[in-house]
Amino acid sequence: MADYVEQASAATKGEYGYGVVGAVVGATYPEQLSELRAAMPSTWFLVPGFGSQGGGAADVAGAFDERGLGAIINNSRGIIFAHAKAPYAEKFGDTRWQEAVEAATLEMIQQLKDGTTAGNL
Repeated sequence: MADYVEQASAATKGEYGYGVVGAVVGATYPEQLSELRAAMPSTWFLVPGFGSQGGGAADVAGAFDERGLGAIINNSRGIIFAHAKAPYAEKFGDTRWQEAVEAATLEMIQQLKDGTTAGNL
């Protein structure tokens, strides 16, 4: 499957080296994520598993290329429900959920900057 997706993506490569075809590749197996990036250098990756599902920056680092491109990291529950979990629950609570969302988003961005090549952007 990876070969097929990469061929389709490579055939439509644009200015930054990525095509119009992508793959969903979870963060729960970081070693395989790096292997898939090597096998699929022209393919965008949507990477679920960050945050509430246990993945962190080190787990998703292999999804990015050396320039910090190639991956969209998903953290839906970790951001949307930040107001209900530590440390945001104590600081913001339910009534200030928007601020908790902002804080969790900024923290994720910083973690990705510090722990992946996305910090090269």
